[in-house]
Amino acid sequence: MKKAKAALTVEAAWLFPLILMVWMFVLFGLFYYHDKNILAGAAYETAVRGSEWLHEEEELPQGKLGSFFQERIQGKLLYFGGASVDIREQNGRIQVSAQAEGKRMSLSVTGSAAVTVPEEYIRGWIRAGSLGNKIWEEVGN
Repeated sequence: MKKAKAALTVEAAWLFPLILMVWMFVLFGLFYYHDKNILAGAAYETAVRGSEWLHEEEELPQGKLGSFFQERIQGKLLYFGGASVDIREQNGRIQVSAQAEGKRMSLSVTGSAAVTVPEEYIRGWIRAGSLGNKIWEEVGN
């Protein structure tokens, strides 16, 4: 009878650290994806805001966008602290890259948005509509 109790104790002593280690991996995985989603959302919002500002000001305001990104992640419960951001404008797109580091893990996300000019698109449709009306009037007469 005593042998069975001792064997159970030895197996439990081996099993408990294994379960604890698996639980810690699950927690760190949750922290990783939680922080990745928050940083990805902030990077995309910063890219969209940069697209709007570039459309209005014709020059990319690096400092304003960097502080906007930091505002978006401020107050969030992040495991990966001290996120840095790199903002670039290439080929009519704003690209925001963010990097953060934890104890032994690092995280990198990218968000981008096109610089849109909706006025040109709308004016093009208006011109096409007025041209179509002129052709219709000439054909109809």
